[in-house]
Amino acid sequence: MKSWKGLTTAILFAVLGLGMQQPAAAEDKIAFVDFQRVFEQSKVIKRMNEKLQDSIRAEQQTLEKKRDALEKTKEELEKKSGVLNPEARTKKEEELRAELKDLKRYAGDKEEEFQRRGSALMQGIMKELTDIVKVIGNSKGFSAVVERSTGGVIYFAPSSDITEEVVKEYDKRNKNR
Repeated sequence: MKSWKGLTTAILFAVLGLGMQQPAAAEDKIAFVDFQRVFEQSKVIKRMNEKLQDSIRAEQQTLEKKRDALEKTKEELEKKSGVLNPEARTKKEEELRAELKDLKRYAGDKEEEFQRRGSALMQGIMKELTDIVKVIGNSKGFSAVVERSTGGVIYFAPSSDITEEVVKEYDKRNKNR
């Protein structure tokens, strides 16, 4: 009987001792990044967006010049309509319609091109920003980084916001763009 009591006591202390020796759970650290602010504050991203917008504006000016030229051609055709024979007039009207159709197609193609370029630019930026966030999060020991504007975050401590670091690192990596 005494041996059972001693054995039970020994087992109890062993179990309690093992339980006390377990390491405390590591505290999870969560950081936040606001990609909207990154896009607003990054000088490089602003510069890339301005270049794209400049290309779009230049193309819009080209399209306006072509439209103006077509409009002049149309006005001239209307002025000469009384002088032209019906066949010549029909031929000129068909040419004008074909040019207008080509211009509309060209404008649509350019719009698609700029959408593709903008989308590719955005994907490239987001991939690089994600890589930067991973590096910063890992180096600072965060267990998670949440995107603030889409993460449903109600409160976060400003000290856990790594947005400024992400902006600086992105601009540093891409200063020659």
